[in-house]
Amino acid sequence: MARKTHEQFVADQHRVNPPLVVTVDLTGKTVVVIGANIGLGFEASKHFARMNPERLILACRNEEKGKDALLRLQEDTDYSKAELWIIDLANFGSVTAFADKCARELDRLDILVENAGMAPFGRYDVVEGWETCLHTNNLGPGLLAIRLVPKMIGTARRFGIYPRIVVVASDVHYWTTFEKELVESPNILAKLSSKEYSTPDIHIMKRRYFDSKLLNVLFARAFQQRLPASTITVNSVNPGFCISNLRSGLPEEYQEANAKQEAELAFTTEEGSRQLVFSAVGGENDEDKLRGAYISLSEVVEESDFVISEDGKVVQDKVWDEMLAIFEGVDPKVADVAREYLKN
Repeated sequence: MARKTHEQFVADQHRVNPPLVVTVDLTGKTVVVIGANIGLGFEASKHFARMNPERLILACRNEEKGKDALLRLQEDTDYSKAELWIIDLANFGSVTAFADKCARELDRLDILVENAGMAPFGRYDVVEGWETCLHTNNLGPGLLAIRLVPKMIGTARRFGIYPRIVVVASDVHYWTTFEKELVESPNILAKLSSKEYSTPDIHIMKRRYFDSKLLNVLFARAFQQRLPASTITVNSVNPGFCISNLRSGLPEEYQEANAKQEAELAFTTEEGSRQLVFSAVGGENDEDKLRGAYISLSEVVEESDFVISEDGKVVQDKVWDEMLAIFEGVDPKVADVAREYLKN
């Protein structure tokens, strides 16, 4: 079973040549990148732009920053067709409105990259009744992916292709697990989200980010298992440890150590973005291998011991059921999607 040690992590980061970016012809296709205004999402969007999609939608929360990203993308790539759409993953209404807009305005949807995320670093905040990290990294992306199933399956059937959903996860999922108390809880997500389980301590809330990445991996696996065969390919991906704004919220006393670690180990943001691109367009000759897979350094690798354990399978199914119930409670269209397209 898979176990990633610190030594393996360092060895991966010290690769002299991270895998090169994969390029394909995206003419006529539609790509949506969530969290596209900065960081990995922006760099991935630039790579997609150079592949000439018919539509490239940069989705982000802040309109001003999004407009700036559009200008920078055109300057860097000469691609002039990118569009800015607004979405806030920590707001179910915003996610639902975005999905409705996709249903109305997109003729097809070939690639969805769910990249946006946050790390709490000692803060405990609640939005719409859910701890913010879980809401942003798991619930918002999960709701969006399920709502876009009809559009993506329609694309698969009309054009004879395999649209892809890329869930950005991380190797930090190897370094966390859910203890017995949580596995046996009647509602895992509610317990994780509770104030009692989310003491605002830097170490505990650092683990919360790890937990959210574990949930990303479990979601991709559960989602793939419930989709009709030969339609959408869902995978989760590790971009590696990259220079990123994700850690900008670190308390001041941790910033010097983070800067040192970035200088010694981090991939550039562009290098990390190559993994998002590979997961979206690479490996077309072995599509079956990519379904529900976890990808790192442009290869399918085994998930953590916990993910492939019996407890991991229990949590995977329980969390899927919990998410579906949450989503049906905030968006009545989810029940229709589940009934028509998803296996029980």
